[in-house]
Amino acid sequence: MNQVQILVLGGGLAYTFAKAQGVSIGTSLCEEEMVETAKELIKEAEAKGKKLVLPVDAVCSSQFPKGEMKLEDTKTFDLSPENGIADGWMGLDVGPKTSALFNDVLMTASRIVFNGPMGVFEVRPFDAGTKAMVDTLEAATQKGAITVVGGGDSVAALEQFEKMDVVSYVSTGGGATLELLAGDILPGVAAIPELE
Repeated sequence: MNQVQILVLGGGLAYTFAKAQGVSIGTSLCEEEMVETAKELIKEAEAKGKKLVLPVDAVCSSQFPKGEMKLEDTKTFDLSPENGIADGWMGLDVGPKTSALFNDVLMTASRIVFNGPMGVFEVRPFDAGTKAMVDTLEAATQKGAITVVGGGDSVAALEQFEKMDVVSYVSTGGGATLELLAGDILPGVAAIPELE
């Protein structure tokens, strides 16, 4: 987390962090064994003066979608200890307040790495948060930011919204992209002889 100034978390990972903050998450995806780690990371970010930006609302369904759903069959819940997601509901996308928050934060950045969608973007209406993120990446790139997209799902999102050419760099290797950015030596890169 040393080089990162702002970390924006969406998608399934965000619900583990929400639970770590005492927010009810209904039946949303959560790695129970990682809740304590999430609490530690929240404290670490604060101690190091890093900005950790988490969703403030979520678009939810009472069941995992098997196909396109109507917006009226969903509910949007605020993600706060006072509110949270009701029992029997699962978060499947970030809400409109979160998309606006993420946009405001990311438009101040000069370099952005996008690794993972904001929700179940393959199914409407749970594609709105990821579409908003892709639109933010496009606007940030036009403003002069370097934008890197890594990972198969992230690339699929760019393709779905016909935005493959709006960012600076695209890689299908999501995990490898993160490892490289973390300073790890990748076997494939290490195997390339140095150019003279």
